[in-house]
Amino acid sequence: MLRSVVIAVGCLALVRLPGTASAADLQGVWLTADKDAVLRITRCANRFCGRIIWLENATDRSGSPRLDQKNPDPAKQAQRICGLVVITGLTPVGPDRWDGSVYNPQDGQTYSGSITVLSDESLRVRAYIGLPIFGRSETWTRVNGSSANEIEYKCRSHG
Repeated sequence: MLRSVVIAVGCLALVRLPGTASAADLQGVWLTADKDAVLRITRCANRFCGRIIWLENATDRSGSPRLDQKNPDPAKQAQRICGLVVITGLTPVGPDRWDGSVYNPQDGQTYSGSITVLSDESLRVRAYIGLPIFGRSETWTRVNGSSANEIEYKCRSHG
């Protein structure tokens, strides 16, 4: 899952929308390419951010919620990964495209990222270090409204 988050953030670990798109097209609930995580992208102040609302493996081997143990800030290492904001600072940089940062709980690193709205149902997420050429992209798909609310509830109550 975390690899998908990095990829989605790297893809952010996110190209061109047929027709016109607005910032509202970016907002919503998105399933990663590996189908092991779901993120909700919403407005955070005057930018956009993405929070993990479901993980395929939300618990560790002991059944406890997975924690952000690789976070470089020791004070944050006890926070749950499910519910964690991993995409931050998304600002528009062109038609249907936003740039920001992506945090990968798998390695505790923060990467540059971009998201491109491809259609009402898909995003391209790209995450990278330095130049975008040194990154990875993946396509995320939108999750419908009723499923999204159920998914988020499970993360809050179990993960």
